[in-house]
Amino acid sequence: MPALNLPVATLVTYVLPFFLFTAIVFAVKGRAAVQWSSGVMRSVRTNLALSLLNALAAPFAFVFIGACQRSFEALGLPHIPVTTWGAAPFFVVVCMYLVLQDLADYWVHRVLHAQAFWPIHGVHHSDADMNWTTTYRIHILETVMMQLTYLIVMSWFGLPPAAGAAIVLFLTVYNGFVHINADIHFGPLTKVFSTPRFHRWHHADDPAAYNSNFGNFLSIWDVLFGTYRVPGAYKGTLGFDGSPNHNLLKLLIWPYWQWGAALVRQKPDETIQELTG
Repeated sequence: MPALNLPVATLVTYVLPFFLFTAIVFAVKGRAAVQWSSGVMRSVRTNLALSLLNALAAPFAFVFIGACQRSFEALGLPHIPVTTWGAAPFFVVVCMYLVLQDLADYWVHRVLHAQAFWPIHGVHHSDADMNWTTTYRIHILETVMMQLTYLIVMSWFGLPPAAGAAIVLFLTVYNGFVHINADIHFGPLTKVFSTPRFHRWHHADDPAAYNSNFGNFLSIWDVLFGTYRVPGAYKGTLGFDGSPNHNLLKLLIWPYWQWGAALVRQKPDETIQELTG
C-alpha cells in the first residue's frame, strides 16, 4: 500500500467505523455502548493486531492470488466483457454484482463450516466478546479463500474496477455492522438482509444454532436454502468450547495446530486398520 494512501486506509478501515458503530450502539444501549468490559478490550486489541498482521502478509497472499488470476485468464474461460456494462447505470451494476457475490459468499461460508475447513474459520468464531472489530478476526488462509472467490466471480462478471472498489468498501462497513454488540433487527426484512441479531445467532455457542445464518449481506439465501434461524434475541454465550479466544499466537497457528492434532488422532486408527487388514 503506498504511503500516501495509508492515512486514508486507516481512516476508512478503523477510525470512521469506530465512530459510526459506537454511535449506533449508543442509540440502542445508551451509556453501556462506551462501558467496555475487559473482555471487549482484549478482543479489540487482538482483532486489530490480527488485522495489521494480515495486512503485512497480504502482499505474499496476493502474489498467489495474482498467479491464480493469470492462470484463470490463460484458460480463456467464458466471461462477460467489462465493456458490457458501459451503458448500464453504475448503481445497477453494483447491485447486480453484490447479489451474485453474496450468493457465492454464502456457499463459501458453508464450506468453511465443513470439518476440513473449520480450523480456518474457527479463528473468526473464537471471539466470545463479539464487537464490530470481530469482522477483522480473520485468518490469512480465509482471506486467501475469499479473495480467490472474489477473483473468480469478478472475472466472470466483468466488473469495472470502480464498481469493485465501491463493493469492497460497502461490504467492509456492512460486515462491521452485523458484528456490533447490539440487538438490531429489521423486522420482516431480517429475512432479506443480515442484521446484528441474525448474525449473533450464527456466532452462538448453542447446538441449536449451529450451521445456520451463513448470509453475509443477504439473509434471503438462508431462507431459500433452509439455514435461517432467528427465533428472537440471542442472550447466550458466543464462541465455542476450547477456542483460542483472545490469544493472538494461538489464533495465528490455530488451523495448523488443529489439522496436526487431527492427524495425530487418526494415526492409531490407521495402525489398527493395517494390522487387521
